[in-house]
Amino acid sequence: MHIDRSERVIGLLTPVSALRRPGDLGIGDTRAVRDAIDFCAALGIRWLQLLPINETSGDNSPYNAISSLALEPALFTLEPEEVPGLEAEEIPKGWIEEGSVGDVIDYPRVKERKKALLEKAFARFCEQRPPSWKEFRGFCRSHASWLKGYSLFRALLDRQGGDPRWDQWPPEVAHYRKALVWLRAVRPRELLRKRSFYAFVQWVGYRQWKSIRDYAVSREVRLMGDIPFGISRYGSDVWTNPPLFDTNWSGGAPPERFFQSDAFIQKWGQNWGIPLYAWERHEAEDFSWWRQRIARTLEIFHGFRIDHVLGFFRIYAFPWKPEENAAFLPLTPKEAQARTGGRLPRFIPASDEKIEAAAHNEARGVLLLHRLLAETGEAAVIAEDLGFVPFYVRPALSEMGVPGFKIPMFEREDDHSYSPASTYPRLSVATYATHDHPPLVCFYRGLVERWLGPNGHDAWLELQRLMVFLGWNPETPPREFSPELHLRMLQVLLDSPSWMASFLVSDVLGIDARFNLPGADQNWTARLSLSLEDYRRCSPHAERLASFRSLAAESGRAARGG
Repeated sequence: MHIDRSERVIGLLTPVSALRRPGDLGIGDTRAVRDAIDFCAALGIRWLQLLPINETSGDNSPYNAISSLALEPALFTLEPEEVPGLEAEEIPKGWIEEGSVGDVIDYPRVKERKKALLEKAFARFCEQRPPSWKEFRGFCRSHASWLKGYSLFRALLDRQGGDPRWDQWPPEVAHYRKALVWLRAVRPRELLRKRSFYAFVQWVGYRQWKSIRDYAVSREVRLMGDIPFGISRYGSDVWTNPPLFDTNWSGGAPPERFFQSDAFIQKWGQNWGIPLYAWERHEAEDFSWWRQRIARTLEIFHGFRIDHVLGFFRIYAFPWKPEENAAFLPLTPKEAQARTGGRLPRFIPASDEKIEAAAHNEARGVLLLHRLLAETGEAAVIAEDLGFVPFYVRPALSEMGVPGFKIPMFEREDDHSYSPASTYPRLSVATYATHDHPPLVCFYRGLVERWLGPNGHDAWLELQRLMVFLGWNPETPPREFSPELHLRMLQVLLDSPSWMASFLVSDVLGIDARFNLPGADQNWTARLSLSLEDYRRCSPHAERLASFRSLAAESGRAARGG
């Protein structure tokens, strides 16, 4: 694992789905990622940071994937030259025209259309057996350790009408080993064909993403992936390897007043629904599941972010599934205990309230992370250490050489003032927002609205603190999110000592596009209004981006040749 502390770099964070390019089918795809690489190269941005690209479940969240290894087909480019067996006339012009309209992703339509095109390509590919057939078969052999289980799960998922709740499937297919016995006995032809189809889909995606990696190298841009801490309880991993997971609990995060729009999060916390890990079983298998996951990630990316690294030390867990949240919302703790057999949401294995428990949690997390980091070689690894951070986590990460995050709004002195960006350690990632936080435009407008409202004293104090952080007059904060304020906010992080100054794509552009609001409906559906190339060419964005490029150069962070 390698972070070059002599470097000071810039990162651009974006979900692939939000990108846009001419000719896409209503969602960002691998060709749009290629354009994003060009965008980074032009602005001197060294790292393009992508949210997870694994195949998603029905909520379309990249943090609730149905496979820790399979790639999301909706993000593949469906151009004939990129999909063996696909011909141009099979892509209706109307689909392309509809894809260019609107800023909201229609996932059911996108997924249905892309699947239909991939099925046509697969049928022709099998019929013609082109020279790349040998490459496809080699991919199936080299990835058999996960592809066999995933492809069967995916084929059975279709057979069950798209319902991933494998615990409600017929008994003969409710678990992988049972399904293999049933498959050998029955050998349904259509199911066998479906398995091959889903293997073909993954091969197509693998080729595209490997090509993207090569292109990034040619432009001197590095790709940073994202390994979510959890995976879907109703995915192929749990179905294939149930002993590795504890499905009696649902992982999440403790209550937070920060999410004022969600009563459940304020009262009970975030219930992500992810199963917990049976760490003893992972250790008994020499962490083979994790080693495979890391190796697969590094086939595409030059480094990765560990999502919710706190979960390796201790995880907040619920004794009920997310679909039961509404029923628990009005209950008192005593009433909730009565419904769950005496259990309440809590930290597992234990909270950090007692020093002995905290020491145990620290030792446990360090041991697990050391084991996983041993698989990363020279790849760069950063860790999302946000939320209720135990006192021992950041020192432990620093000792392992793993940068954590510095978000100005959360880094405070005893008097609640912002800690100066000049005090951030070199081994850190300075940013204003991850995918969970509002972009700068929304953050600042919200502050001003509260300041000008009937009870604006607290907001006024917060505006003053922000102005001091920016080096501006605290008595005259702007009443609007102006271009000058925007660039000043970016400049402060660019000038910080942090190894990486990372910016959400919305914040580089100075727009209000938000991709995720925890607890809200219609998450992960927002798209950028323009392609990144159009943002670079069109006013007023072109002028702001030119100014950003100048600031990047002045800060010493701009990549050579950018």
